[in-house]
Amino acid sequence: MGALTPVPPAAEMDSMLSKLSVLPWSFAVLVPGCVSEPSAAESSNPDPSAQVSSSPQSTPASVSSLATGRATSASTTVIPAPVSNSASAATVSARPSALASSSAPPASTENDAGRADAAGGAHSISRADAAVSATQDTATPPPGRSCDQADYILCEDFEDTAEGAIPDGWDARGDAVSVEGDQAHVGARSLKLGAIPVWERRISHPAEALGAAHWGRIFYKVQLPVPDAFVHSTLVALSGVGPRNGASEYRVIDTVKQAVDTRDVGSRNNFLYNVQIDGSGEFGRETSYDFTFDSEWHCAEYHIDAANQSYAFYLDGEQELAFEDGAGNTAESDIPDSFEELRVGWINYQAAPPGFTVWMDDIAFDDERIGCE
Repeated sequence: MGALTPVPPAAEMDSMLSKLSVLPWSFAVLVPGCVSEPSAAESSNPDPSAQVSSSPQSTPASVSSLATGRATSASTTVIPAPVSNSASAATVSARPSALASSSAPPASTENDAGRADAAGGAHSISRADAAVSATQDTATPPPGRSCDQADYILCEDFEDTAEGAIPDGWDARGDAVSVEGDQAHVGARSLKLGAIPVWERRISHPAEALGAAHWGRIFYKVQLPVPDAFVHSTLVALSGVGPRNGASEYRVIDTVKQAVDTRDVGSRNNFLYNVQIDGSGEFGRETSYDFTFDSEWHCAEYHIDAANQSYAFYLDGEQELAFEDGAGNTAESDIPDSFEELRVGWINYQAAPPGFTVWMDDIAFDDERIGCE
């Protein structure tokens, strides 16, 4: 062994450290990360006996499922990203969906056995006064009423509706839906969607005024714990007649949550653009399973435009999914020239007892981006 180097005196050490402190660089340690997605073979399959169709027009006993799997391509066009909390949001592109279309569901009635069993880039930059702040905390908004901020095409903050009721101009779809005062994003009230094992608790409104190109924004909060189940749920949807497939529901804020024991993505959820064709199958495009429900208020936005068959989804100001297929290219989007009905709330298409409890607030729709302020 060689001779040991003697330790310098304390005064000499202090001199050396003072010189290091003025060097014009610093150390950084980079640790590469890894995000794993399940292959089709690895994904857990939901139990068909616990499912109903994801078509809100019927509730058949036949299976309508979404298969998880690795995306085969990412060659889509990104909508120019509006003001965002992260510069990386402008580089996120849509993934082709791994959705499995269901067989054509049979006609059903209110007494359908399956239901009874289960129950037991246009304006890509926001206007200045609605821009997303880089320092904004969406969980602690400023006081006031969100619908007073601008003259939106449609806006509802639920403050003028009595508890236990539904806002004027809206219709209830399902039973466990009403305005309540136990939670609110801004103000004192919000729309509460109570826990039921499966199906619909939403409100609906005529959508003709929204046009074929518009923005939508909601704030939502999901109570924990959430059910341990594979479950597909829709928060915002539009009905219309597509140029290729006819009458359909266009799920513009939509999510799939995996069961807790699903390999690599247990209990995590994604977001997707999903089209349910009336009386037939479904298709869409989805993100990876990079999200979890956390009992906090979140801002979800979308933009849809029939002219160039484009769609974009944003969570808390960051773009997570986007595509632009171009005029006349409707095979993977089928966006209609007008919409008939807007549906807001919660509907889950597989049984997930005891059910999700969700609050929604400060919902707005306009021809320009609204933002999360």
